[in-house]
Amino acid sequence: MLKVHILSRRRADMTHEQYVDHWKNVHAPLFASQPDVKRYVRRYVQCWITGDKPVGPNLGDTDGLVELWFEDIDGFNAFGNSPSYLNVIRPDEERFTDPKKCEYFFSEEHSIIP
Repeated sequence: MLKVHILSRRRADMTHEQYVDHWKNVHAPLFASQPDVKRYVRRYVQCWITGDKPVGPNLGDTDGLVELWFEDIDGFNAFGNSPSYLNVIRPDEERFTDPKKCEYFFSEEHSIIP
């Protein structure tokens, strides 16, 4: 399973609360309703950043963490080029995130304690 992690950051003209509201109440249902999501995405997790700050590394101005699971890189690429993503999901992402400030990385899970 290939996981995509995104450090998501809001547009400069939005508050954190506006960002979370849109992400949770508009983007999530829109995302889940798309046929290409059902075809390629195995799991979609939103983690909303709280105001609490632990001692240690700082995520800076990160507003949320996204975790998307795909079967493999081909599934990820197919989804990224799909009509659902290009015509519906990506335009909505631009309504509440700043794509230039978001950071993406891939991982493969190796469970230590199942």
